[in-house]
Amino acid sequence: MIRRSAWLLIPLHLSVSSGETGERFAVLEFFGRQTCSICSSAGPALTTLQDEFEGRAVILENDYDDFIYGSQDRFWAAAGSATTLPLVMVGSGYYVSSGRVDFEYAYRSMIELEHLRVPHAEITGYWRQNAASMRAYVEVRNPRPPGTNISFLAEVWLIGYENSTVGHSATYVRSTEHQSLPYDLGSGDSATLIVDSPPMNGVDWNSMAGLVLVEDRWGPGVGAFDMLNAAQAIPADLYAEPNRVVVAPGDHSLTIRLTGPHVLSWTATSDVSWIEVTPDAGSVPATATLTIREDIRPHAQTRGLVTFTASGDGM
Repeated sequence: MIRRSAWLLIPLHLSVSSGETGERFAVLEFFGRQTCSICSSAGPALTTLQDEFEGRAVILENDYDDFIYGSQDRFWAAAGSATTLPLVMVGSGYYVSSGRVDFEYAYRSMIELEHLRVPHAEITGYWRQNAASMRAYVEVRNPRPPGTNISFLAEVWLIGYENSTVGHSATYVRSTEHQSLPYDLGSGDSATLIVDSPPMNGVDWNSMAGLVLVEDRWGPGVGAFDMLNAAQAIPADLYAEPNRVVVAPGDHSLTIRLTGPHVLSWTATSDVSWIEVTPDAGSVPATATLTIREDIRPHAQTRGLVTFTASGDGM
């Protein structure tokens, strides 16, 4: 007897989100000047750490004197007594440094300590160019036990940066913007936001990347911020997991997980009648069940293509 397998090919991307790993994504923010010799001395350490912690942390270099949206105020909320550039913080000021130090050792230690902290939020983000601005679609979820809220005073930040050597390192922040959460998030609750950066001129969009983070503080204007978690935003698109499936004999159904910006609506079509998709349309995120109809599948056909198409918010 000849055994036959049905193949399912879905030509979409594989989605990966750091907000679901259970580990903090560390963010080291470096504020310096182009003409600062101490800042320049820190450059090699920044590049080394960016490579070392790829996928687990990001280094963001900011021009202290020409910053579009005063994110350095978040540093001063944590370390108002610092007097010497560069100013450096991890965790929105949970750990701070200023001036000349053993850069690689000090900054690595700050990142490693941040990774030891339990994440207090799950955050995912997708971004796209919107004229001269960066638009991010962000979801924040509270994974903490019942009775532990994320306050509506918490702020969601979008940081648009360029992966290029403009300053002393391999990254350079071009713009930032933030919004408060629309309401308190109880245990298991989530909220979605659309955040638009200010317009950016003279940037290389092919080198741009986005970071989203959520941070809280004890009250308006009181003390340091605390980064609950952060995530690298990924390009706004429809993502499927898995995107290629081999169905063994005897298996008649499988599940596809669809993710992407929350503004997307999707539809599914199959190029063969013997693969059925349920549901065949909906909003993101979603799961779709693909059923192999062996009763109508011609024996000669062992391969099928299911196409998921999505649109929303001008995409």
